[in-house]
Amino acid sequence: MKFLAISMLFALLGVSLALKDPICDLPHSADGYGDVACMASMPQWSYNAEANECIFFIYGGCGGNENRFWSQYDCEQKCVE
Repeated sequence: MKFLAISMLFALLGVSLALKDPICDLPHSADGYGDVACMASMPQWSYNAEANECIFFIYGGCGGNENRFWSQYDCEQKCVE
């Protein structure tokens, strides 16, 4: 009985760790609206799902999507498998 309970616990833990935030499925973030870029200059990180890595970019403050993080650490903790 203990073996079954421990096995279920590990299975549940594995499934919960495998769940990725939906933000990570968005295209890696960009800046602006089409040909118009904004004037802020904020260092940000965005997850690139094809490469399974976080990439650095300068966010101008408008447009883009939610796939942007303030640090490489935050990006990797949330998205890198």
